[in-house]
Amino acid sequence: MPLPNQPRESARLEFTYLDGLRGLAAFAVVFHHTYLFTGLTDAAKTDMPWMRPIIGWGYLGVPLFIVLSGYVLMLPVMTRSDGYRVPGGFWKFIWRRARRILPPYWAALVLFAVVVLFVPVMHNPNGTQWDTKLPMGWGAFLTHLFLVHDFFPTYIGKINGPMWSVAIEWQIYFLMALLILPMWRLLGGWVTTSVLVAAGLWMGVENRYASMHPWFVGLFAIGMLAAAITVRARDAHLEGRLRFLAPRWTGWVTGTLVVAATAAMVLMFASRRLYFQQQTWPSEIAIGVLSGIVLTWLGVAAVTGHHTWFSRFLAWRPFVLAGLVSYSVYLFHSPLLAFGNLLLLPLGLSTKWQFLVMVVVVVPVTIALCVGFWWLVERNFLNQRQRHAAAEVASREPIPTVETVQPVRESSVR
Repeated sequence: MPLPNQPRESARLEFTYLDGLRGLAAFAVVFHHTYLFTGLTDAAKTDMPWMRPIIGWGYLGVPLFIVLSGYVLMLPVMTRSDGYRVPGGFWKFIWRRARRILPPYWAALVLFAVVVLFVPVMHNPNGTQWDTKLPMGWGAFLTHLFLVHDFFPTYIGKINGPMWSVAIEWQIYFLMALLILPMWRLLGGWVTTSVLVAAGLWMGVENRYASMHPWFVGLFAIGMLAAAITVRARDAHLEGRLRFLAPRWTGWVTGTLVVAATAAMVLMFASRRLYFQQQTWPSEIAIGVLSGIVLTWLGVAAVTGHHTWFSRFLAWRPFVLAGLVSYSVYLFHSPLLAFGNLLLLPLGLSTKWQFLVMVVVVVPVTIALCVGFWWLVERNFLNQRQRHAAAEVASREPIPTVETVQPVRESSVR
């Protein structure tokens, strides 16, 4: 019998628009790195400063990924009747996460380690942003192999820069099962999330353990809280207890927050306040809170039958397809962009023309190679929800924004 105030065993929710949101976040990161890798180090920032307030925020796709991960991993927890515990128990949960995350990660790591070792232009410093990934060395390789390189500021950015966040997310999976959910049972979701966000905020201000991004734990919890609110709204709606929902004004409030936050970030980045340009934690926490608000709005609206224009927009087939390959794009794009930039340097193009060639030629080729990596490697390790989404994309039927499926024991997604 379900515990008092605990979620009952019910159908699992699948939100297609989350794939679209994930795809847009991945491409934001790609274009941010395209800007960074163009020309010599900081050439784009110097020669095209007008682009920085726009494209310079692309790194915020990473904290958005973390919030989304917390959201989708909490959904199956909330639709079970055995309390706030990971589906199948701790070891099965970790095994499912490992099977989904690690094989593509290790494949990309080994591939680019070989590239760095044997491709001369990739292991010789050339005065570009890629120099920060060198040298590789055994310390960098082994810490990346065991996903602990975020503990070592010397190694965290080596070989393949974006891999640092995969290590942090992998560690958060353990914290979810061993720390966050026990706190959730004891203190409740709101208190747990508030404590973790406050702890991350304090560690950001104190600049302690910055390489590990400890505030990401709080962002992950924000995603979990948004999922909990979504499922509870669904259950209340089905039982006739949720009679009041004003999608118009909630949509306007959410939209106003998004616009205000975007304007504030553009102004902050355009200003000369170097602290906010060099410290990422304020903007990452801000985008995490904002993402939680948006996910809650979209989720509650969807489960109560109010499909918003934004969820329909995100469920557009190309965006969903981008979301399905987003992990491969994330793992694969950075060294390829760097390689393309290094090949263009001998042409002596101006920074503006080099950036244009990067966007028009190098980025499409990079995305195509990332899709090839997905086809060869990652698609063999998709979980049930992603296989379901891939089948919907391949079909000619309209893609729904939300679906319910029967509860299963192995339901987790990146």
